[in-house]
Amino acid sequence: DELFNVRITKTFDGRFLIVRSSSKESSEVHYLKLSHDSESDEEGRVVENQLTCIAKRRPKVLYRATHCQGYWLIQTNYGETPNLRLMACPVGNEGNGESWQNVLLDSEDGDNLPLFDGGDKCSLDGVTVFSPDSSIDGTKAPDSIPLAFGVATGREEGLPRIWIMEFDDSPLAVSKITRLDFDESACDVGLGPNRDPTLPYVVVSYDSLVTPPSNIAVPLANPVDLDVRRVLKQKEVPGYDKDLYACERTFVKSRDGKTEIPVSLVYRRDVLEKRNNEESIPTHLYGYGSYGASIEASFRAIRLPLLNRGMVYVIAHVRGGGENGRPWYEEPMGAKYLCKKNTFNDFVDVARWLTGEEHGNLELSTLVQPSIGKRITNSRNLSCEGRSAGGLLIGASMNQVPELFRAAILGVPFVDVACTMVDATIPLTVAEWEEWGNPNEEKYHDYILSYCPMNNVKNGAVYPSCLLTGGLFDPRVQYWEPAKFAAELRHSTSKDSGPIVLKMDMEAGHFSASDRYKYLKELAFDYAYLLDQLGLVL
Repeated sequence: DELFNVRITKTFDGRFLIVRSSSKESSEVHYLKLSHDSESDEEGRVVENQLTCIAKRRPKVLYRATHCQGYWLIQTNYGETPNLRLMACPVGNEGNGESWQNVLLDSEDGDNLPLFDGGDKCSLDGVTVFSPDSSIDGTKAPDSIPLAFGVATGREEGLPRIWIMEFDDSPLAVSKITRLDFDESACDVGLGPNRDPTLPYVVVSYDSLVTPPSNIAVPLANPVDLDVRRVLKQKEVPGYDKDLYACERTFVKSRDGKTEIPVSLVYRRDVLEKRNNEESIPTHLYGYGSYGASIEASFRAIRLPLLNRGMVYVIAHVRGGGENGRPWYEEPMGAKYLCKKNTFNDFVDVARWLTGEEHGNLELSTLVQPSIGKRITNSRNLSCEGRSAGGLLIGASMNQVPELFRAAILGVPFVDVACTMVDATIPLTVAEWEEWGNPNEEKYHDYILSYCPMNNVKNGAVYPSCLLTGGLFDPRVQYWEPAKFAAELRHSTSKDSGPIVLKMDMEAGHFSASDRYKYLKELAFDYAYLLDQLGLVL
């Protein structure tokens, strides 16, 4: 089945082999016991271990399983919940989903509620189980150590989160849960390199737009005490002075008047002096917004050349990503299938907020909290960038409001959506039907044509200067897509438009060069183009 892929892993405790078959909307998990203990049938014959299915594949039902003390902790949207919920069942009594029970949070008043109920407030991604060896845990007496700790990852308030759960008696109930919090408002946190489930601590990775990545050991039994956390390793960035930079996270209302779009900004502190003088500051806007993938507010040293030249770097966490859980991605309020245009509208709305423009009678600069980003730039100093499906975002946004941007970078851009998705012989096309819809069906065909960049270039309009890149051996976005779009822009747009540059790598695939130094050369080319178009060449 071309819709599905198969992944084989082991449980963290090494006791089971997991075989997971999944598409973008459905999954099925089998497990195999890895112990050498043999079992016999009624006649005394040895029965070999066999793959056992936890639950058969069902339409629109996703799930994954984690082993915990003889139970499966199951993260699933079973029951049509907006986000994944946390359920459990005994190993060997999976019941094809019928025996799954909600994992509850113990309450003193006895009103135990589901820990992760799959609602809109909080999304669950996964759970990793630790069972510390009491002989190496000096933080608590052996008789007070819980049965196990569960480290849950997910999202809340638009940010990645980590929770530490304590299972005292059974994986069916959690006696205590603690969320790990950090000082910076725009940050990225996740699980680090954990290899041993018997250790008394979990390693988390942490960084922000201004803080280089670090691995931090957090005691499972005392996760809130900052003094006992240990920084195991922090990335060194030669010549970098964190005090020279600042970041913030804010929200911009979309044109529907309801949706709050998360926006992350990073800049040099001395750039604010220009802001105080009401000067327009060169600003680079980045976005993606597809496949439920989140663009985190993480540290990237490669942004420093732009920041050091006085630019503000902005990430628009538009719908179609997973920043606010699966509803941010799925129909009807996300940006998938027949609501994909929400991705492009959000991006344009953030760009208008940065330039201080209005859309109709709606003031787009209404914020949850004050921000330096409001009217920080104008269309002559605003550039944008996206890669792959992010290139689709840039192409569609330019077609919507071509005069809003000065320059655009479209890296291996997916801009010929209709022609690619209608051809099932192209690799990956069939699997992508669960993202964009199958244009062989009329409703999807017409909708895709209404936003496909290749089919919606405005004839005679003044477009920004564009750099389109591609790779001859790209199996995901074929090289002819950026080539066709470059030709269409050159043919249809006004002669007053900016230059349309097509750069084709005759050796690379979708992810550019694997060689580190060649990657930096490619990035230097992109930046040189961008700085030249914005008049920032030193």
